[in-house]
Amino acid sequence: MIEYRYPEEKTVALFFAELLQDSVAMDILERGYVTTSEEATHLSKFFWAMVEKSAQEPELPCEASSESWLEKLYNSFGGYLFEKGYEQQWDDEIDNA
Repeated sequence: MIEYRYPEEKTVALFFAELLQDSVAMDILERGYVTTSEEATHLSKFFWAMVEKSAQEPELPCEASSESWLEKLYNSFGGYLFEKGYEQQWDDEIDNA
């Protein structure tokens, strides 16, 4: 399971999934884990799509800045993917960002 340090992280991630109309990310986030390397790549790409969308300064559903929550999500998503053996997918998308 994706372990969040703060429950608001999941709220913010789901907010961006809805904002970006990303049903695959929504499914992964609601399920709490990835099942394939393709989903790991999708979650990685979704993270960077959130970063890009945050530049438009959407009103988040919780306190603190987008930057703060994205930093936390970077650690949560990256740590989870590394732990599950999907570090290459995560690293590839960092390189592509």
